[in-house]
Amino acid sequence: MSAMSPPVLRVAEPRDSGDLLAWRNDPVTRANSRNTDPIARDSHEAWLGRALADPDRRIWVAEADGRKLGTVSAAVTGADAVEVSITVAPDQRGRGVGGAMLRACVAETARTWPDRGIVATVRVENAVSRRLFERCDFVATGEQDGFVNYRWAG
Repeated sequence: MSAMSPPVLRVAEPRDSGDLLAWRNDPVTRANSRNTDPIARDSHEAWLGRALADPDRRIWVAEADGRKLGTVSAAVTGADAVEVSITVAPDQRGRGVGGAMLRACVAETARTWPDRGIVATVRVENAVSRRLFERCDFVATGEQDGFVNYRWAG
């Protein structure tokens, strides 16, 4: 089996709504999200419209070799920070794509907001995501309300 090409990030578009909603509502994704409740299509559509229009937010779809790998995003959370997040598509989990997706997201985020630190928040019990962020040069800065806060040290 040949190696997968590095992921390419493209800005999400309204046509990605169905995939984004399916990935967001995947049971594993919901269990590891801040809000674990399933997301209704109408509230997703409203959220996506606001998010795509927000100059302080970016949502990208990661693709490689003609396949959608998942989504990464970045949102300004204050004067000095941008929070990144990652959702690997359920059919791509376990293939080792998360690290490349996260590194691509960090690179785009650093280019877009060069004067802000990059942070992330991961559920304490989400060991897979915690290892992923730590392998990608994120350092834990503390725990709060069941989440580990990270800052990119790259």
